[in-house]
Amino acid sequence: NEKDQGNDDQKKYWLPLALQTKIIGTYAQTELGHGTFIRGLETTSTFDVVKDEFIIHSPSITSTKWWPGGLGKTATHVIVMAQLFINKNNYGPHPFIVQIRDLNNHQPLKGIKVGDIGNKLGYNAVDNGFLKFDHVRIPRNNMLMKYSKVSRDGTYYSSKIAKVSYGTMVFV
Repeated sequence: NEKDQGNDDQKKYWLPLALQTKIIGTYAQTELGHGTFIRGLETTSTFDVVKDEFIIHSPSITSTKWWPGGLGKTATHVIVMAQLFINKNNYGPHPFIVQIRDLNNHQPLKGIKVGDIGNKLGYNAVDNGFLKFDHVRIPRNNMLMKYSKVSRDGTYYSSKIAKVSYGTMVFV
């Protein structure tokens, strides 16, 4: 599951915040135009080596994250699956932790469009939402790096466990 995607330092930082409900998270993989076809995801995460940050971006309407529970009104953070780009090379989908709402007033942060998807036949009590990113910057350490890593200089390292990130979606 997603807690198994982080390295020890990431777990030490993020898990207490979640367990103490200082942050509320959800998992955002499914896209409006792609469902759960993980290789077809359009959301991008491009590494900026100068600023040591990732830039999360939804390049189209079909890249809108769609349906995650708790996203419409509740979540403050998401684990988002996005295509990882470093120096124009695509390393495939990887998980990233992104804060989407202010922790004091619960308003969407700059570059974030988030809300409830509206009426759902038989599921109106469920807080399903949508999410779009407009060049949202996050620290490099917000990429969950237990199995794949990006160093400060932009070097990509990956374990030989090919489909481990997909396991997060299967579990959820």
